[in-house]
Amino acid sequence: MTGTEQIEIERKYDVDDEAAVPDLVGVGVGAGAGAGGGAGRALEVARVELDPAASLSATYHDTPDHRLLGARVTLRRRTGGHDAGWHLKLPPEVAGGGRREVHHPLGADDEPVPAELLDRVAALLGTGGGGDGVGDGAPALRPVLLLETRRTAHHLLDHEGRELVEVADDVVRATRAADGRVRAWREWEAELGRGVDGPEGDALLDAVAPRLHAAGARPSAHRSKLALGLGD
Repeated sequence: MTGTEQIEIERKYDVDDEAAVPDLVGVGVGAGAGAGGGAGRALEVARVELDPAASLSATYHDTPDHRLLGARVTLRRRTGGHDAGWHLKLPPEVAGGGRREVHHPLGADDEPVPAELLDRVAALLGTGGGGDGVGDGAPALRPVLLLETRRTAHHLLDHEGRELVEVADDVVRATRAADGRVRAWREWEAELGRGVDGPEGDALLDAVAPRLHAAGARPSAHRSKLALGLGD
């Protein structure tokens, strides 16, 4: 089975337990918004749809020395929610282009890391691809963190019902595999919808940010849930 690839453009915020996601109806940007102006589309949030809270469980895989994380790469197997499966997140190919995310079907509970995803990180692991990261002196991939998340997703839709942004309200519990240490926190993620990108997408996230800040959100001090859970 082959996976699919998409670009993930998001901003992360730290929030306290008592914070509430604010009303985001009316947030938007006019045509030509963004760096350099131009003939971009007008984007405006007309309504917000709220999903029931979902329980997500993700096991992150890396080498003992966290070689993938050091290269801004994350590899996880997640159950629960609408996008259960294997997720490989790769750095952007160009500055500011958003992270590339490769999805692969979930498979059986005891399924090893899919070969297709191993091939994508072979250079980092020092393998030729197609293997399990073992042999020839290459470090083996193994579970390094269990992340359990209670997510409430707010879908920001335009007048035609197209999703512009998803604001995810996440309550997170992370258990480190090496020693069982647990960390817990809450965060918000504002991620652009499919097909919303470029200068207009950046401008839309800029427009959402002040309302989130006013509700108590702060730009995240950590680059990822994985980094915070591991303590890096």
